[in-house]
Amino acid sequence: MGSFKFLLAALLLAGVLYGCNKDEVKNVPANAPTEQNTTQQVNENATEVTEFNFLEFSLDVDYSATESYDVEFENKKSGIEAKLTDDRNNERLQGDEAYTKLEPLFKQLTFDSTTPNDKVIEQVISVFHIADDFQSIEVEVEFADGTEKEFKQMK
Repeated sequence: MGSFKFLLAALLLAGVLYGCNKDEVKNVPANAPTEQNTTQQVNENATEVTEFNFLEFSLDVDYSATESYDVEFENKKSGIEAKLTDDRNNERLQGDEAYTKLEPLFKQLTFDSTTPNDKVIEQVISVFHIADDFQSIEVEVEFADGTEKEFKQMK
């Protein structure tokens, strides 16, 4: 009976650990910045442009209590994770699929840690084609230089 419990626990743990990596991007572009080399590139060569000027990006747009648009992106030493949830278009993407859709949008974002809140929100609304009937929008960013910022707008 004891070995059955051990086997069951091991299988359960394996399932949980497998589920944790669904958002991980497997096909990472060779020029994608990572937490370690982005900071180094920014500090060593200010003229060198990395793919994005941030390591983490989170976007949460609420249209109603049941409709939202969410983006999660992390580029850490352990790898890149990406997730996109769009309730209005019934779209739920993770990992490579999400990254493929988000990459061209991220490349259009030009704001940095000194950009005013309203300009960041305007740019995000434009780039992500956010409909005007949103109730709230929140953007959280960790920039390549380590600065973390939060930008919000309520209607």
